Amino acid sequence: MTSPGFTEVLLALVLVAVAVGVGRWRGLSVAKDMAFGSIRAVIQLVAVGYALQFIFDLESIWLIVLAMLIMLTVGARAASGRVKSLKGSFAVAVAAMFVGSSLTLGTMLVLDIITFEARYVIPLSGMIIGNAMNASALTIDRLTSDIRSNRLRLETSLALGKSWRCASGDYQRAAARTGMISILNFLKTVGIVALPGAMTGMILAGADPLEAVLLQVIVAYMLLAAVTVTSVVAVELTVRKFFTGHHQLKHGV
Repeated sequence: MTSPGFTEVLLALVLVAVAVGVGRWRGLSVAKDMAFGSIRAVIQLVAVGYALQFIFDLESIWLIVLAMLIMLTVGARAASGRVKSLKGSFAVAVAAMFVGSSLTLGTMLVLDIITFEARYVIPLSGMIIGNAMNASALTIDRLTSDIRSNRLRLETSLALGKSWRCASGDYQRAAARTGMISILNFLKTVGIVALPGAMTGMILAGADPLEAVLLQVIVAYMLLAAVTVTSVVAVELTVRKFFTGHHQLKHGV
């Protein structure tokens, strides 16, 4: 494979045309979204490419932290957008994602798995925050939906003397598992069903396959930790919005 340039990107638009054609054939009404999304993706990625090159050249700790905060904020906004019905969902998402991401990245830095350099920290932070975003969105949405659709059962359990934590325990665990389902499926099928992005990228760049595999294992463990912590924190923060300190369900939540 040759080193890709803008010519190869233009040629790859044939694949977009195929997707648009298939979508129109099946009447999916997504041709406009596909077309604009493809153009937007190029603009965003090229802009990010130049921005990353600028940050890499300066190697400024403040720019690195700023980039991470921007990714965290945008990710939390996207995650909370899926659960607009829950008041304060943005705060829950950003807190859960921050804890999961900072704990994972901090552990890798302390163990000297990576060094605090822009070319390592920013791409890995993007992977961590992206997966944490999906985990928080799925967790918050599942727990919110389960509690609201089972209010009568919860109120009955509380009336019988159970604590709010005990009464909602099954829903908390189900929500956390929902947030983790993507990474768990990934761990089951990695290397068999698909070759993951980090590994594929290194192989295409000419790296030794074993070296690429070892990097992918580290990435997999990294994402497992980030997603698990994010899901658990999201559950803890979300469930408290539905109960009072006197073990009663709040009304209007």
